[in-house]
Amino acid sequence: MISLPLTIYWGIEEMRKPTGKLNKILSGFLKFMIISGILWVPISFLLAGNLSFTFSEKEIFQGGQLAMRWFWRFSYGIVIGIILTLIIYWLSLLFYKRG
Repeated sequence: MISLPLTIYWGIEEMRKPTGKLNKILSGFLKFMIISGILWVPISFLLAGNLSFTFSEKEIFQGGQLAMRWFWRFSYGIVIGIILTLIIYWLSLLFYKRG
């Protein structure tokens, strides 16, 4: 969960030292995604109640079906957020001319 955002962060200098307004926003969002990726394990543990991240048909929240839905939303949200950040950055390279 943190390898993809860290690869983008260290691979694109503009994400580390943003110069334009859009790149500052993207850099801030990327840093938020890195922190979310780091916190993925503890948050997932709290949702599942175990480190194997398995869920059951329990009626209680922790380890139940509702927690499982939040687990998948959180997991997919991190990945989708990173991919969208990268796509927006690439599109900005196509449409914004550097002066």
